[in-house]
Amino acid sequence: MTSVPNHQPQLSGNKFKFIALLACTLLGISSCELFKPITPSDPDRTDRTESTTEEDGGELDPIQSRRVYDPATGTYVYVANAPTDKMDTVRWTVVSEDRNPPIIEEGGADFVPGTLPGTNPVTQPGTSPITQTGTTPTGSRLLSGYNVDFVLPFLTDRYLGSEDKVDPNSLWALHFYSGAKIALDEMRAAASVNYNVNVQDSRANEAKVQQIVASPEFSQAQLVIGPYLKPNVTKLAEAARGKETVLISPYSAAGGISQNNPNYVQVNPTLETHMRSLLRHAYQTQGADRIVLVTGTNPNQKPRLGYLQDEYKILTGDAQVTPLEEVEVDMNKAQTSLRPYLNGRKTVFIVPIYEDESFVANFLRLLYGETRDDYGNNVAVYGLPQWIDFTRINFDYYEGTNVHVSSSVYIDKLNPAVREFRRKFYERFASLPKDEAYVGYDVTRYFLRMAAEHGTRFQYALEANPEDLLHTRFRFEPVAVVPAEATNFEQSTLDRFENKFVNILRFQEYAFKRVN
Repeated sequence: MTSVPNHQPQLSGNKFKFIALLACTLLGISSCELFKPITPSDPDRTDRTESTTEEDGGELDPIQSRRVYDPATGTYVYVANAPTDKMDTVRWTVVSEDRNPPIIEEGGADFVPGTLPGTNPVTQPGTSPITQTGTTPTGSRLLSGYNVDFVLPFLTDRYLGSEDKVDPNSLWALHFYSGAKIALDEMRAAASVNYNVNVQDSRANEAKVQQIVASPEFSQAQLVIGPYLKPNVTKLAEAARGKETVLISPYSAAGGISQNNPNYVQVNPTLETHMRSLLRHAYQTQGADRIVLVTGTNPNQKPRLGYLQDEYKILTGDAQVTPLEEVEVDMNKAQTSLRPYLNGRKTVFIVPIYEDESFVANFLRLLYGETRDDYGNNVAVYGLPQWIDFTRINFDYYEGTNVHVSSSVYIDKLNPAVREFRRKFYERFASLPKDEAYVGYDVTRYFLRMAAEHGTRFQYALEANPEDLLHTRFRFEPVAVVPAEATNFEQSTLDRFENKFVNILRFQEYAFKRVN
């Protein structure tokens, strides 16, 4: 088995265009126009297909031939490398910088934001000045424009110019910002406010991120979107603490990024949220009289069951309810059997294991064999998003055991809005969008709208503004933390804002389909 259906297509189309865009990012463009269409050819410049000069200005050798005339002998001889006639001369015309501005050095900017929440950002000539236009009842400042800083791992330091393809680890950022660029253009065309956009390459490097933290582009942005790795997200979240800057993390699902920080917004649900969502869906839809929590022999897996047991108490409304059954399955034992757990109307197995594909494959194979007569009518299995990418599991095991998984991303290709986005993306970038392109589009469009409507403290309005988007649904909630020394819930503090919606996908007809 190679992969589970519903994956996004691999990058295709004009590979050169993506490499050119990556090279553009290398030079750190502010108000970045990375993904402009190729500019029309210059009528004042002679067209050519090959360059005859090297980067240092020296001429290249002419095209070589092995058969040349030897005047000493009057005959033709064959040599390994011999010059031929010179190529046609290329005539160049100097193009004005007004028509084609030079690429600026990294760290340059098209605008210089202000310094304090009570002042208006200062802009350089050629950009939209920002002034305060009002205040919301909650004390959020409404501005005529907003500074947006994208901090993404383009990894331009790994591209030296000689490679024939983009580093695969850069594709996440390229596709994310490609989708974001479409959303930016749509927002600029429709909104009554302006957006000053800066793009910075985190390079997946903590030292580089520390430099970004010190940059005026970051410190004076009202919205910062990115980055990717947990340590880098933590650095930016801590830097945004107490400022008029909101960090929006589109990828990291880790907990404990930045504690007691209302300026941190987590788009990707945490593992705890996934676990609670799985149990909630199973409890509310399966009609099972038995829910069994399964782990392997790895001791790191058992603590995850605590989230499920806590959620079970909430669902039943009984803090003293008998805990759900827990079973540790050892696949190395020859006599391992699940039949003792199959008595009753229906049994749901929740298997919170994502790091051990062999265990999951063997568990589903065993369960499939012991329930094959009923073909899954009396059983259901719930797992985590990584199962979608497993490659060693028979499709029949997924279908026959009624497998459900959680996922933070689900792209319905039959959705007209998804089809329209795919068309726009392909026409603009000559590539099919990966999942990250949809995420970039949704995140950018949603949060820029929230800032325009609710001002610099828009995060406090997230809960009241749910929205169904291309890749998921946004259902943000404030996450409260109760200190260990607290005696009641009123002593809790606001930790962050998190999207609590998780897609629940069921494997049907050899494809994962959303069922919630």
